[in-house]
Amino acid sequence: MRYRSRSKSRKIREKKRIRAQVPRDKRKLSHWAVRGTEKDYQKLREHAENMEEQQPSYVTDRAVNLFKSANRRSLIEAAHEHDNHWFTDGLAWLLDKVPRGIGAGWLKGVGQAALKPFRGDHLSEVDEQYARLVNEAYKTTEERDQTFEHWEQQKEFDTDYITVYDNQDGHRFVAVRGTKLNMQDLGQDALIGIAGRPQNLIGKDLRNVLDHTEPGRMVDVGAHSLGTSLVLTAFDGDDTLQNRVHQTYLYNPAMSPFSSKNVTQEFEGDDRVRYFIDLLDPVSVGDLGEKGPDNVVYRTSYHNPLHSHQLTQWGGPDGGLAEHDEAQLEKEHLVQEKKKAELPYDQDGDGIPDSPKSDPVADEFNLDFGNDFDGGAWKVYWNEQQ
Repeated sequence: MRYRSRSKSRKIREKKRIRAQVPRDKRKLSHWAVRGTEKDYQKLREHAENMEEQQPSYVTDRAVNLFKSANRRSLIEAAHEHDNHWFTDGLAWLLDKVPRGIGAGWLKGVGQAALKPFRGDHLSEVDEQYARLVNEAYKTTEERDQTFEHWEQQKEFDTDYITVYDNQDGHRFVAVRGTKLNMQDLGQDALIGIAGRPQNLIGKDLRNVLDHTEPGRMVDVGAHSLGTSLVLTAFDGDDTLQNRVHQTYLYNPAMSPFSSKNVTQEFEGDDRVRYFIDLLDPVSVGDLGEKGPDNVVYRTSYHNPLHSHQLTQWGGPDGGLAEHDEAQLEKEHLVQEKKKAELPYDQDGDGIPDSPKSDPVADEFNLDFGNDFDGGAWKVYWNEQQ
């Protein structure tokens, strides 16, 4: 029989207590990390420096060094590692030692996340619908649907990057596509990587749309990937453009970790700009600016990390971008009606189902359910199928 000393047992219990304060759910960890401000991270780095000499044996040097230079990107990457116990153990120990004076708010927030189920961020039906409309901009001008759901395309505004849709409720939506595999788009992507912004390629086209929008019509703008930087570069070059737009939707916005002047970072504090960021998407995560966007939806696409930068993840609850226009719904309705018409039905009331194709009506079934069978039951059953 083996015995543990009281001191050793006490250390084991203390280690379990500390570990329990930090969630192991990578989604919770990454959503916590991304919401810290630059001041929050500065406090974390200073606290790690102060605690370095008190590091227990189960906390690795790698963890301490990470926290001494921590930022959003490094914490998110550590949280997403397949085996991240070194990170969670170090984080739990470090946050357990946070003094009361600096422990309120974000630093202790990850502990609260451990007590609650993960719920993610809210994605509305409007967010999903606009993602489907942005997908239309990826098509050629000839391929774009003239009628999409309850929207009508305004073909006179079509360009390579832009397509415009109106609905009967007085809304206009300007959709801007992202990168296609051509030299111009790849060149603009390179500019974002180096300088944090592309050339102003759509400013004149966007102004043309707004100049030809009748008073009283509400304009929203949506874009994906490269398109997000094109939109914001246009706004940055002429701030009167954004003042004429109700809301801007940025799906998988481009953010360069190599530039300190990302155009997407300049609009993070603007509530009129709504960001959609997958925390596994290296194109969007970048270094997430100094505090992260105010109006943002975060998600983590663990079901398929290869889709982390794709527009499909925002297009509906099933992650698809299938359209649901009235013509498609009518087609599906006709198919269902045809299936109903093919059901056998007792047209002559004799208790035996008839073939709908027989003329005159004739029974095609020779059924014997015994003397106690209630023939009226057939009529009740088939009526319920209609």
